[in-house]
Amino acid sequence: MSRLLLFTNDYPYRTGDAVFVEKEIEALAARFDDVVVFCHARRTDVDMVELPPSVSFGGNLFEPAPEDSPRAVLEPRVLASLATAAWRELVAGRLFGHLRLFLMGARVGITQAHRRAVRDAIAGDPDTVAYAFWGMGGGLGLAWLHGVAARAVRLHRYDLYEDRAPGGYLPFRRQLFARADLVLAISDDAKQYLAETYRSRALDRKTVVSRLGVFGPEAVERRPRGDERLVVSCSAVSEVKRVGLLLDAIRAMPGVGPEAPVRWVHFGDGELMPALRDAAAELPAGLTVELRGQTPNEELLEFYAANRVDAFVNVSSSEGVPVSIMEAIAHAIPVVATAVGGTPEIVSPTLGTGEVVEADASPEAVARVIRAVLDAPDGTYSPRSLWQREYDARVTGPRAADLVRSLLPR
Repeated sequence: MSRLLLFTNDYPYRTGDAVFVEKEIEALAARFDDVVVFCHARRTDVDMVELPPSVSFGGNLFEPAPEDSPRAVLEPRVLASLATAAWRELVAGRLFGHLRLFLMGARVGITQAHRRAVRDAIAGDPDTVAYAFWGMGGGLGLAWLHGVAARAVRLHRYDLYEDRAPGGYLPFRRQLFARADLVLAISDDAKQYLAETYRSRALDRKTVVSRLGVFGPEAVERRPRGDERLVVSCSAVSEVKRVGLLLDAIRAMPGVGPEAPVRWVHFGDGELMPALRDAAAELPAGLTVELRGQTPNEELLEFYAANRVDAFVNVSSSEGVPVSIMEAIAHAIPVVATAVGGTPEIVSPTLGTGEVVEADASPEAVARVIRAVLDAPDGTYSPRSLWQREYDARVTGPRAADLVRSLLPR
């Protein structure tokens, strides 16, 4: 009997990474006899999603448990693993200056791996694969697990790019990659970053590009273009996402007026939303701004189905490969986005999906590109073609599940 231990951040709670994990869970369940999900969720005041029949919830590892005491956790083999991890960081020149973050991360990871429910799930079947959907958060325990047949970890953005992390450090990366049998990178950029940063042939051999995907409509019929142009964005309102820059660009866009109106609708909320609302209080004639705040994914997709969206815009300073862009191209919406992380792998005129701007582009430069996309004749872009080839969850989910299942003999 084969078993998968799936470590997530929030799933099966209906928040956070549920929108990602749900794209793979059915395929994973089809390839293992049973799947046990462990999360590391801070928010538990939301509903849980319905789990497939062979998937069970093992527990929330974020919540404290009696077995978390240092005396119970620090057994000899754990201490040996901790010493090995510290040595690897020391040799790489990453321990001094980051010792506190290293120890904090190790404490969380060791605690996760030591939980009784986790150890019982491993002891219940010798053919057990551990799959961490993230290299941080719920995935910190992967490097400290004992007794599993194989380990896989998926890397996105915040759990990959150390220069973007708090303090410029992600804990025990070398220990994590040494113990992983498979590393799933969500983009070519992510795989290249791993190769250039860690310079390890062993890591290169076990790293595979495994793209995330989204479900989309079977067919899309673009409505005829009206007088008003509709621009949409969807992200947290945070420093990294730079939604304020997008507001400045929309304001600076040429050709907007009462006879040629533009409506910008933003979906998403965050700590900078009050400042964004204040900044959007006064607008030039012909420009309408709607800040919808946090919106269920189903409502966003219904909006795409009910409206002709002329451009989707993302001006983040850092990205993996945005799921929001995948959803846009699935609905045949051309995209304008900053050339950061893996975004150029999904947005470019060559791919037929839209246009990229430099990461440090001015509001005026972003405005000019948005204007060009809004004015481009229908047929200039064919975004759905790339989605169908590379980002359809009916393709990406089974691909990822096959890779994870390949860690066990047939």
